[in-house]
Amino acid sequence: MEGGRAVTAPGTETGDRTAFLARLRERLAGGVPENLAHPLPPPLDGVPLVRSNRLDPSDIVGSFIRNAEATRAVVHDRTVADGHMPDDLLAELVERHVVRRAVVSREPEARHIGDRLQDLGVAVDPVSIATSSRADLGVTSAVAAIATTGTLVQDSHVVGGRSVSLLPPVHLCVLPADRIVPTSAEVLRGLGDGRVLPSNLVLITGPSRSGDIEQIMALGVHGPLVVEIALLRAG
Repeated sequence: MEGGRAVTAPGTETGDRTAFLARLRERLAGGVPENLAHPLPPPLDGVPLVRSNRLDPSDIVGSFIRNAEATRAVVHDRTVADGHMPDDLLAELVERHVVRRAVVSREPEARHIGDRLQDLGVAVDPVSIATSSRADLGVTSAVAAIATTGTLVQDSHVVGGRSVSLLPPVHLCVLPADRIVPTSAEVLRGLGDGRVLPSNLVLITGPSRSGDIEQIMALGVHGPLVVEIALLRAG
């Protein structure tokens, strides 16, 4: 006791709780008072589009390359006539990453790479958790890519599994340039157009990373250590 009244620890409630809540209800019942110095904007007609100074609207592909490389992804920008990843680039990646076993998604672009990997002496398996965990390389394509953030978008229904881009230490994505869109709005808005929603939509922005321990950024903690993007422009 102090001066005839109870002394409580900091943060504990004293007084008449019912009266306190009643005053709050009374004030809320009157609506939100107008702030003359900072008036509220009028209601929006719809969800606003994303705007970013990291996006050059006149160069969507170039914006994707810059932003993907800023996240430590490796982008190989190639102009091809046949829509396929160049043989010399694939052979170089296999040698540099010492790829002996790979797992490929069921996307056409990935299956084509799988056939060529076998010609290079690499053992190629279909997607499963077991095969992905043993693989040196996971090969996919992407349903879209976001220029503003340099992000790859993977639909698990199209890929045929979730592990191919998550478990191998190296992820190779074969990306046709015409799938690059300016912002995430172009990807996410399309999910409500009546089509069947994917059970899993993965947005991949560079290699896996975590700063949980002492705020020191570490790559490859929860997924691939390296993300290689074969960006194919029609020539």
